[in-house]
Order: sequence, then structure tokens, then C-alpha cells
Amino acid sequence: MAVTSAIAAVASTAGSIYMGQKQASAQKKAGRQAAREAEAARRQQDREFNRLNQKSPNIAATMKRNRAAGGGGVSGTYLTGTGGAPVGAGMLGRTTLLGS
Repeated sequence: MAVTSAIAAVASTAGSIYMGQKQASAQKKAGRQAAREAEAARRQQDREFNRLNQKSPNIAATMKRNRAAGGGGVSGTYLTGTGGAPVGAGMLGRTTLLGS
């Protein structure tokens, strides 16, 4: 009788350990799934925020800067300045502004 109750106690303990491990595994799996869902929700929220707060170019400021830069003329460069290259008798026949 004692042997039978000992076997029953061992079987009961083994069953409890098995069920505990199974529950722990299921709990870990549920935790990983919840973390994935939370990350997906955060990404969706970021996308929605970015969609609602899109940046747009300031066209008026860009046109104003272009008009101000255009006042120097098309011939303005870093080498010649806004007035362009001087045209003089000594410049005829040269192939570059910096040449001799």
C-alpha cells in the first residue's frame, strides 16, 4: 500500500512539474506575442503621426531667394563676381579668364 501511494505521489509531482513547464512555455509565448503586437501598434502610430504632420516646402521663401540671387545676373560666378567678366581690348584672344 505504501508503495502504491509513493508511486501515486511521484506521478502526481511529475504531472505537476510537466504542467508547470507547459504553462511557463505558454506564458513566454504569450509575452512574445504581446511584445510583437505592441511594436506593430507603435509603428502604426508613428506612420499615422508622420502622415498627419507631413512637411511641405516653403515655396514663397524659395522663390524670394531665387529672385534675390537672380539680381546678380546670370553671368555671376565665384571667379568673376556678379558683374561678370570684364571685356577689354587686352582680353581678346585669350581662352580663359585665368590664362595668360
